[in-house]
Amino acid sequence: MERAIKYIEQFDIFLTLLRKVTMKNHAAIETIIGRKFDRIVINGAVTYFVDKKNSVIYGTKSPLQYNPRRSYGTLDTVMQFDWTTNTPLPGSPVEAEWNAREKAIQSGYKKRGRPRKVVHVQPTSIEKVSTS
Repeated sequence: MERAIKYIEQFDIFLTLLRKVTMKNHAAIETIIGRKFDRIVINGAVTYFVDKKNSVIYGTKSPLQYNPRRSYGTLDTVMQFDWTTNTPLPGSPVEAEWNAREKAIQSGYKKRGRPRKVVHVQPTSIEKVSTS
């Protein structure tokens, strides 16, 4: 019961912080309560998923699917992030962990899809060699 009360208090702090940051942009913030995740909707688009079990804040892949590679800390570390850019504040304890995770994501990135077709360029006119 204490964990649920702590979660609700921290979630409310997170929402007030988001409202404070996004009021400059005149954004409307709503919440969708779910069984495993609470979804935060900003301007009609689901932006964050908050895991109820361990209070981790995730980004989204789609309105119904969270992105486990994009986590923004926990509800305990909400004050250590800049929510306009979704990055940790410089010098915060979360910054080193964030940079290491971003580096791992970038190093494992593989471009998907078919490889580009190589177009061979041929000369439009062939020079004539004189045999005189």
